[in-house]
Amino acid sequence: MFTSNEDYGDGGNAPLDERAELNRIRQEGNTAGLSVGTVHAFVLAPDGHLRDTMHVATVRPDTLAATLEKHATALKVPAGAPVVPPAPPVPPPCAPGDLRLHLVARYLERQPSGEYTLVTNAGGNWSALPGEDWITFRADEAKRLLPTGKSVRPGQTWNVDRTLAARVLNYFYPPTENNDVAKNRIEEQTLRATIVSVIRGEAVARLDGALRMKHPFYHKDDDKFAQARIVGYLVFDTSKRTVRSLQLVTDQADYGGPGGGRLPFGVAVRSVP
Repeated sequence: MFTSNEDYGDGGNAPLDERAELNRIRQEGNTAGLSVGTVHAFVLAPDGHLRDTMHVATVRPDTLAATLEKHATALKVPAGAPVVPPAPPVPPPCAPGDLRLHLVARYLERQPSGEYTLVTNAGGNWSALPGEDWITFRADEAKRLLPTGKSVRPGQTWNVDRTLAARVLNYFYPPTENNDVAKNRIEEQTLRATIVSVIRGEAVARLDGALRMKHPFYHKDDDKFAQARIVGYLVFDTSKRTVRSLQLVTDQADYGGPGGGRLPFGVAVRSVP
């Protein structure tokens, strides 16, 4: 299940009863003098009342396990199977012929060798965690990613539909406090395709692009923006004009203000049947 704080705010998509329940839990925390906010884990008793809270910056496997063990012992909770067994996330549903894309974005660290690696020790900061999104194009929209005309040949180039490309590129930013893509402003955007091969009715096109996008870190305007070089490929059936695979990745990307303090990040996109 995927959700975010925005779903539980004013005008959010979460059900009214769930939003009311979360507000009740937070009010109990305020009354008890516990740390309460939008980036907290809440420990509830079987009757639903709040027993403890943890700021996410302090939540590690050992501290979380110790907190849960403490309250389970106090409440004499018997051991049992997980209420919700761990399982891989389930992709959102889509209709036959639709193009479903999975996007992952996260901060990177530049090593002395010049290589970029995943952030592994952020000192409790959530910047070591990835952000992910799902974007779906209807079958008729996916066709607009392809070149116009019946002729498909190596060396052929075209600009990928700008509106459709923007629906993906709008998510090319690292995890921040602001996940409202409506607040993004794309200042520069290119995504060009070049067919490199056509074999037995299957065409492979290389994708090259660039992006410069204003993305406020918080829910208020600032001078921060994301910029990236993008590469990838698009595989499609030349007769049926259907997309078989789409992959994109940042070749180089950073985020921050114009005065410095820009942080490297990476984005990867892949189509999921």
